[in-house]
Amino acid sequence: AVVSTQSGHYGRDARAVQVTRFDENNTHVLSGSDDKTVRCWDLPTGQELFCLTGHSDYVRCSATIAAQPNTWATGSYDHTIKLWDKRSKECVGTLDHGSPVESVVALATGTLVISAGHNKIKVWDIHRLQTSGSSSSVLATLHNHQKTVTCLALDSTNTRLMSGSLDHQVKMYDMVGYKVTHSIKYAAPVLCVGTTAGNSHLVVGCSDGMINVREHPSPQPQPTKRPISAIVPGSNAYFARGKNAVPHPKDILTEPSSKKPKLPKYDLFLKRFQYREAFDYVLKVRQNPELVVSVLMELLRRDTMQHVLSGRNELTIKPILSFLIQYVAHPRYTVTLCDVAFMLLDLYAPIIGKSPRVDKLFEKLNNRLKFELKVQEQYLRLQGKLECFLAVSQT
Repeated sequence: AVVSTQSGHYGRDARAVQVTRFDENNTHVLSGSDDKTVRCWDLPTGQELFCLTGHSDYVRCSATIAAQPNTWATGSYDHTIKLWDKRSKECVGTLDHGSPVESVVALATGTLVISAGHNKIKVWDIHRLQTSGSSSSVLATLHNHQKTVTCLALDSTNTRLMSGSLDHQVKMYDMVGYKVTHSIKYAAPVLCVGTTAGNSHLVVGCSDGMINVREHPSPQPQPTKRPISAIVPGSNAYFARGKNAVPHPKDILTEPSSKKPKLPKYDLFLKRFQYREAFDYVLKVRQNPELVVSVLMELLRRDTMQHVLSGRNELTIKPILSFLIQYVAHPRYTVTLCDVAFMLLDLYAPIIGKSPRVDKLFEKLNNRLKFELKVQEQYLRLQGKLECFLAVSQT
């Protein structure tokens, strides 16, 4: 049920309220709006206590300083983080982030404030600012994101900082050295991030409307081991250890095989670095095209394919061209077989026209590739027409 409704930001020039936050006693509420003001509300009476003006652009985020309960921090698109004292109702400090501020968080202990804007995250010590008035209160500047950082959050222990960005990344930092400890990639730009009280779940909201929940596995308790007394190597106890061990019911009994596993013949050729013999063997047997392509890929990986293809006559080159003609259009083998075909053309281009059999095979390969390109072109045209029909039907 609605307890109360405050309308201080409502009027002729009403602007959106971008941030609301309770104070440490849960009796006052802070609100920041696109009207560039920060207002404080009394929750029991619903009355506006005061209005803070000082930002020159939209107010987008805020944080309460636990070490200084009467101090609030607000971030704005005017590139600044302002510190407000509720007692004096005045701005007691201004931090220049250098770009529009998207998010502000404060540690539960201490006087550290962290701000995010553009692709930068800055860590500030407001105690240094308040005591010395120095503007150089930046402890660290983090540049680990490629696009604008949209949100910040701290875990329940205040030892990890989390940041989400439009670059689809959520990064976690160690608050001691401000180093990235984890990085998670999502399918869409990240807009908000948070964790449960026990850090057991990470919740991330993305711009595509999805809420992603990740569970952190709790550490399993390690069984306590009974201390083992040291055994002197070479003693009787050393050689007798394990004699009375009882096998576990789930143990698997393994016996060494007297026979060595017999390798296929082409594996024996590869093991002996007889690459030409291995290729000719699988091409001759041709149990399945996948085996032939696997050997071709292994030869390409070892950079020996050119040596295997060179120095052949029309009888030994014919099986290679026949295999290419038959399987070059297969989607699983096209990339590998095209590389082999290019090598054949480079090696045997000077002899094209001297052997009618080889010329005929090269011509068949050329016609096969032309036909496949024509079919692919027709498929693409059909796909374009279908996309047009679907687009019209959706509108």
